[in-house]
Amino acid sequence: MATARGRELLTPDQRLEIMQIPEDDWALGTYYTFSNQDLKIINKRRREENRLGFAVQLAVLRFPGWSYTHTKAISEKVVNYIAGQLEANPDAFSQYPQRENTLWDHLKDIRSEYGFVNFTIAEYRSTYKHLLQLALENGDPKHLLQECLA
Repeated sequence: MATARGRELLTPDQRLEIMQIPEDDWALGTYYTFSNQDLKIINKRRREENRLGFAVQLAVLRFPGWSYTHTKAISEKVVNYIAGQLEANPDAFSQYPQRENTLWDHLKDIRSEYGFVNFTIAEYRSTYKHLLQLALENGDPKHLLQECLA
């Protein structure tokens, strides 16, 4: 959890709001609809649960911007929406997280295919420079975290 001098930067409600996966139809269509190129990449996985799991990982990494390992509570509605695009059985998703190495291998593949990078000291410094002026203008932690994710 992000802390400043021993205190939490976000309230529990703010943390939940930022990490929450949307379920309304507009958000599903906006954030979790895959392009033809996405579907080609997703369909490289042989087993149904791996295709579906890879797609869910990709979706939540894009929005709200957290890896699947940090957001394991994926609602049935979200899984059903994603499964429908893959013509997959949504129940297959329950078999996906059984092998942790698969989760990490898929995350590595997503990074490679889409150019996502780990948050290293270089990204920290770049983000710090970007957020410093914003923090001086508006020190609200939630606003700054949203800017950081954007």
